[in-house]
Amino acid sequence: MMTIITQLLSSFITSLGFGIIVNVPRRVLVRCGLTGMFGWMVNWILLGQNVSTTVSVFFGAVTVSVCSIIFARQAKVPTTTFNLPGIFPLVPGISAYQAIRSLMSGDYIMGIELLTKTFTISITIALAIVVIEIFYRIIMKILTK
Repeated sequence: MMTIITQLLSSFITSLGFGIIVNVPRRVLVRCGLTGMFGWMVNWILLGQNVSTTVSVFFGAVTVSVCSIIFARQAKVPTTTFNLPGIFPLVPGISAYQAIRSLMSGDYIMGIELLTKTFTISITIALAIVVIEIFYRIIMKILTK
């Protein structure tokens, strides 16, 4: 039980902190934290069910994107206000660090493997956000006719 509380609190604080760094309006900072927390929660639960990292990050990013659209409409701000801080817990920073460290120490096979994993996860995050944004625009176009 303590692990889940730690995971949720850490992801909330991380997203909130990144929101502060990128100058998100104060009135939406808590929602930025919630967006990152929800995305990380989905990712973490799926990883616990032995789903691949790429798939779990995809659904975590989908969650971030959906929350971003909902919160952006409520607060009347752009979706990127929530997308950017929200995806921060999902970004593969440790993999990128380990890849560079492996390459610098001469372990090229491990470095390339980790770089591939890092790029795959990064592309997955971008793809999830774009897919949800496209679906949202299509749905809004249909509903406004």
